[in-house]
Amino acid sequence: MKLSFWVYFFLFSVNQAAFGASLSDLRVAIPAGLAPPLLMEKNGKMEGLIVDYTNAIAEKLGRKASYSVVTRYRLDGYLLSGKVDLLCYTSKIWDANRDFLEFSKTLFVKREIIVGPAPLPKKLNGFEGQTIGTILQYVYPLLDPYFESGKMKREDNVSEEANLKKLLNGRIQYLVTDQIFLDYFRMLHPNISKNREAFSLQEYPILCSIGRQSSVKKKDLDKAVVELKASGKMKSFFDKYGGTYIE
Repeated sequence: MKLSFWVYFFLFSVNQAAFGASLSDLRVAIPAGLAPPLLMEKNGKMEGLIVDYTNAIAEKLGRKASYSVVTRYRLDGYLLSGKVDLLCYTSKIWDANRDFLEFSKTLFVKREIIVGPAPLPKKLNGFEGQTIGTILQYVYPLLDPYFESGKMKREDNVSEEANLKKLLNGRIQYLVTDQIFLDYFRMLHPNISKNREAFSLQEYPILCSIGRQSSVKKKDLDKAVVELKASGKMKSFFDKYGGTYIE
């Protein structure tokens, strides 16, 4: 039995639409609770550094990014189950499911620092006896032994921005944060650095991760990351938010 031209055309159009829908949208997860400049909302639209560079990666993959803000304890589950294709703010150092995920080449390096009154101690044990501003449920590999032993005290807050505001207003003397958060906050509030210094704790390579059910292949993701960095766009994204780009 022969099918008419219009039946063929209809079936072809449906298949093409389904194929396009599956490939055009790149389902991207963003960790909930991130401070500016990593993630911001303006007029109901997500913006920020992560959105900027992930959009650029999606473009190089020939895709359009569609974002979901996901709580931290659900992130890996979403990747492993295929609910999302991509996460572009993670590190093998802290990802508990790193053996079950694939990771891209390094996007940038984030520097974890302690900010406090100058002059700061030259060694970490010089902070013993101090209260350090921290983020609720965050793990700090170098500081946790001091917190657990009681040699330092942690004071939890809900976000990096809230902690930096406490520091600015003199309600806490020391806090642990990332250079990127401090750089952006300083662009808006230059006084944050007055009579204060930064003590470098640790550096973390920031990567993208994909699950085995992702529609993105590691080799394609790596190629997109390499091209993005070579183009100079990653540095320009950091410059936009007053950040220090560390490769």
